[in-house]
Amino acid sequence: MNDISAMRSISRNLFDVPASANALEEYDPDVAQLVREAAAHLFKARRDNDGTALNEAYNLTLLAVSGLMSGAGSSVYVRTHVMVTTRLVELEAALLATGAKTASE
Repeated sequence: MNDISAMRSISRNLFDVPASANALEEYDPDVAQLVREAAAHLFKARRDNDGTALNEAYNLTLLAVSGLMSGAGSSVYVRTHVMVTTRLVELEAALLATGAKTASE
């Protein structure tokens, strides 16, 4: 079992899964596509201070949440899906930002 403080580090590979693995893509490719699109809009919104892109990121995140919830059934709390999907969008946007920063250097 991993130490709780180690598990709080979202960037640490806790289960020796290859970096190329994408569990969301394997679980639900349609939701994974929505997450990627939402992240691209979130990245653009932050980079350009674009309110329209921020709204699109929000709408796509809600669609992704809906997709995950329909697959999980009604016994799972809505809040969990919202938090997880939102975090996935944030992480994907951070990856885009890192890629853009690396490319510019």
